[in-house]
Amino acid sequence: MIDVTAIDHVCLSVSSLARAQEYYERVFGASCNLREGDPRTLVVEAARVHFFLSKSPASSEFLSSQHLSLRVNSLDDVIAALNALGITKYKTGVVSFFKHNNYRWCAWKDPDGIRLECVEMLKGCNT
Repeated sequence: MIDVTAIDHVCLSVSSLARAQEYYERVFGASCNLREGDPRTLVVEAARVHFFLSKSPASSEFLSSQHLSLRVNSLDDVIAALNALGITKYKTGVVSFFKHNNYRWCAWKDPDGIRLECVEMLKGCNT
């Protein structure tokens, strides 16, 4: 059995690297740079997280089926930041059906319709 401790990174498909770069830098304060040797992929990097965005000719239906969930310390701070950025179309909720790692969540969509979600662990959950 492989004992996984965390997901290190993911790669999301987007329709426009320039639009994705502007959005992810603005919303997450991340740096977005072309991956060396791959002009169709951006490396998105912040202090505690990194992932990739790759330009794809995929349909908008496929692009919007993707989902990225990021753990945060304060969901209230996320909601305040979204409002300050003018992102007011978001949903919130609670997940409490897992044996471990239940959380409060806030989700919205990026310009390609990708579901972005921030989660705050519920007190007493194993992390």
